[in-house]
Amino acid sequence: MKKLLTLAAVIAIGAPLTAYAADLPMAPPPPPMAPAFVPPPPFTWAGIYVGGNIGWGWTNLNLTDTGPGPFGQVFPIGTQQSISQNNFLGGAQIGANWQFQQFVIGGEADFDATAIKNSQGAGGFGNGSYSNPWMSTFAARFGWAADHTLFYGKAGGAYMQEKYNFSANDGSSVTGTFNRWGWMLGAGVEYAVTNNVTVKAEYNYLNFGTQNQTLTPNATDLVTQTIIGDPNNSKLTANVVKAGVNVLFH
Repeated sequence: MKKLLTLAAVIAIGAPLTAYAADLPMAPPPPPMAPAFVPPPPFTWAGIYVGGNIGWGWTNLNLTDTGPGPFGQVFPIGTQQSISQNNFLGGAQIGANWQFQQFVIGGEADFDATAIKNSQGAGGFGNGSYSNPWMSTFAARFGWAADHTLFYGKAGGAYMQEKYNFSANDGSSVTGTFNRWGWMLGAGVEYAVTNNVTVKAEYNYLNFGTQNQTLTPNATDLVTQTIIGDPNNSKLTANVVKAGVNVLFH
């Protein structure tokens, strides 16, 4: 009997408590756990890139006339001239980088059209023009990366086209178009604005050595009665500064 009375008392006391607990609001769910922080991968210069550039170029030409005789020559034999010219240039480049810790190596080729021209190249012997309409470099690049900044040097080959159109005071003229091949050295700095877009500025020195060139005259030699060429020894160098933008594909 005592056990029954005790059980009845527990039920009598617990029933109101159970009803009260049922009326209480549900406990809010626990807040979601913040995702674990995953740092972004470090920037790398490795990849293939393409882009465009614009700049300014200076070329210097030293000519020595080595013609076969005093007749039919636009310039007297032995005449020496130094012709300097400069103007805008612009074009495109393509290249590839490989990165090993902070060291970056790669290769790059560019091709530019230029407005480099001298329209007073014949000195006191007449008038005419000399121009360098096209230039290109193809070089190895090697540099040091400081995160998004790359300091680099370049060394390789170079190409330039040159055109002559000179007229002498006696009415004769000579023309010629030549393709020059030489070597180049350069240096620059490139900065990654984003992981895929970079900007750069660089300086290049191009040297094409000395080449024997024969200009084509429009007059017949008075001695040989033939149209003979007007040979010259030509030494050509160039200095170029450029700014460019690249799109880097990792």
